[in-house]
Amino acid sequence: MINDEISQRLANEVVAFIDGRRDDKEEKFLKEIIKPLLVMVKTHSQEAEIIKTIEKSKKAKTQTSLDFLQVKYQNLISLITDIDTDINLDVDVNVDVDEDFLKLKKLKESYQQFIIDNNNEHQPVTWLDQYAIKAKDISFATHVAKLTHSSSKSSSILDVSVKESENYLTSNCLNDPLFDTASSNAASLPIASILKLTVEGISILDCLKNDDNSLFKHLTDNEDVIEKWCGYLKQSYDNSQKQSCFLAKQIYFPTKEGQYHLLLPLVSSSLVHVLHLEHKKYWDDNQVVQARKQKSANKYSAVNICVYPNKAYIHVTGSNHSNASSLNGVRGGRIALLPTMPPQWRYRLSSYINKTSIFDKTLAFQLKEEIEELKDYLLLLKNKSLSITEPKRNEAVRRKLQAISSQFFNYVDAVNNHESMEGWTVDSTLSREQQLMFEPRREDAVAKALKINQEWQKIVSKAYGRWLNRELEQKSKLALTTIHAALWADCFLLELKEIIAIQEVEL
Repeated sequence: MINDEISQRLANEVVAFIDGRRDDKEEKFLKEIIKPLLVMVKTHSQEAEIIKTIEKSKKAKTQTSLDFLQVKYQNLISLITDIDTDINLDVDVNVDVDEDFLKLKKLKESYQQFIIDNNNEHQPVTWLDQYAIKAKDISFATHVAKLTHSSSKSSSILDVSVKESENYLTSNCLNDPLFDTASSNAASLPIASILKLTVEGISILDCLKNDDNSLFKHLTDNEDVIEKWCGYLKQSYDNSQKQSCFLAKQIYFPTKEGQYHLLLPLVSSSLVHVLHLEHKKYWDDNQVVQARKQKSANKYSAVNICVYPNKAYIHVTGSNHSNASSLNGVRGGRIALLPTMPPQWRYRLSSYINKTSIFDKTLAFQLKEEIEELKDYLLLLKNKSLSITEPKRNEAVRRKLQAISSQFFNYVDAVNNHESMEGWTVDSTLSREQQLMFEPRREDAVAKALKINQEWQKIVSKAYGRWLNRELEQKSKLALTTIHAALWADCFLLELKEIIAIQEVEL
């Protein structure tokens, strides 16, 4: 048994829910009658400015939509009160009375009658009498039949099994699955919302499952009525009758010769909704939005984000998505489909243990974009017969050379990180100078001998200059000389010395 406080609060939640539906209906009704009322006021009132103000008025933040429409209705009615009084619409009218005022009388009377009927209909006892019986159309489910076909009358399934397989993504893999509410009749969905009302983690459905009807005693003293409600409401989860439908999808799965299983595929709304919430973070989570902006600007972000490329969506049940299920309504009828692409090959960095030089086709591929940018610029200067010695052009060339060398050193770092152990260059077939370029922190005898002077850096730089010359000339009309190679080598040497100096400081 739940305590009396929670029982009272659950009853209050029921009343608030029913009152909300009452207000929604009145709001909809007012929207329909205000338009013709505004036409009549414009026709018969001389207060053009006031009418315009009323027509253009906006809802205040402290107002509900219903309050705003009620005030608007009363303001419009007040503008024709004098005329209404003169005609005296409360007495029998004659044929000379303007037709618009007859419409006004009918409109006012229909609104007054609507309020009476609407209030009576949404008295908690009356409303529950009408809707409790509809609980038989409700089923709390993980797999919803209407998500497979929107007109299907098949039963939905509540899968609470715990067995799972690492090879498959299924609803029982979820740590805290959201149960959906399915209905064979959309008109029955409001009672499902009542059953899910919760206070301090206790729902009305939980109370029914524990045979606790105390909350309903705050709504009526009639025990027979309470027992009738509970009997109807329990059908939402205690209905063992399952049925299929001719619109259901079916798969004949062979088991033995001449035998088969008949499988009925159903969409797991619980699983679909978890994916929906995950994808929604990409647009709604402030940190993720900021991380996306950082990514677009090629800037660092401490927040990791997941991207799901090539998603597709199917839309279920047209405009009224709640017809299929409550969670389907929450996600706007959208079910995300992820691409079933085969695993993509991951690029594996080449090992240089058995190579004689880093200046090969692999390096050219890694620096292709930066090299092409310099090549295009040099061709532009050649076509326009311009020299690179002019300060601005010379600076532009140096920036492009720095981009190439920067990417070169990033590649060297990546190769080092890829190798399994420190000191790997000792057993490699690389030249001693290139070994030291990969691992300048080596302190063995060979490395110390090379470090006595910095000649090894010049040797590596010259090899770099010759290699870059060849790459720039390849498939182009550039005719580069040893002077150009020396220029590339000098620029590279400055970058190399800086890199080595930084590493020595960090030791």
